[in-house]
Amino acid sequence: MSRLPALFAAVVTAVLTFPATAFATERMPAVVTSMLRIGMSLVGLLVAVLLLLEAGRVRQVAAGGAIADKIGYVILAILCLAASALARWAQNFVTGVTVEQVQLASEAFVIVAMALLALYFASVRTALRDYMRAMTGSQMLANEHPDESAGEGEGASRG
Repeated sequence: MSRLPALFAAVVTAVLTFPATAFATERMPAVVTSMLRIGMSLVGLLVAVLLLLEAGRVRQVAAGGAIADKIGYVILAILCLAASALARWAQNFVTGVTVEQVQLASEAFVIVAMALLALYFASVRTALRDYMRAMTGSQMLANEHPDESAGEGEGASRG
């Protein structure tokens, strides 16, 4: 992400989540509150799309590695976060849905997303720990028998 879009996203997020702005929505007209909710949901969806694109790029770059093997968890978590934003949109466009139902659905999606991210990081941590143990073990073996590894190199160059 280039600097300008990142800066714009940070400023918009800071302004919309600043407590004075958030609490002022109670005193705003319903049209402004509705537009603010729609705008925040749209920003949430755009960020989710950017996250999906970046996760796909990470998967391509790290193909075959411990990070890319479990990237499906991250993609599912991003989809849950996007569904959370969509659930908030339902409040604006779907009749018969209460605010409590929307908040419950949104929070459920966020909790599932956090669980999926926790699963991803735990699996990557385990894979990296096993890798580091294997690397440490091979280095210790090479340190115990340095003359054998040097001898193999000399025998190979003679033959």
